[in-house]
Amino acid sequence: MISSITPGISVPSAIPAGEGKGAGAAGEDRSEIGKRFEQMLWAEMLSHAGLEKSLTLGGGEAASAFSRYVVESIAEDLAETHPLGFARRVDDVAASQPAAQAAVKSAP
Repeated sequence: MISSITPGISVPSAIPAGEGKGAGAAGEDRSEIGKRFEQMLWAEMLSHAGLEKSLTLGGGEAASAFSRYVVESIAEDLAETHPLGFARRVDDVAASQPAAQAAVKSAP
């Protein structure tokens, strides 16, 4: 359906084996860039869903100061236990770009 609207874009029909909860060794081959990308994506989705705002209700300034850290911690856990599959795609794109490989290797 989507491919008929936007030719050239392919949509995977199913999640490949090894993706999702309990991926084990398949989850270990993802790079830090891909994992961090999924963590940031989860954090933004949780924030837009209202989690960050709900954590600050009734807590004043102290709660608002730490609510982002709580959301990011939850996002990190979700990215590890329920990967969306974007990390592998980010790794594939990064691997296909020589400049990205050089930047990753030279990063501390």
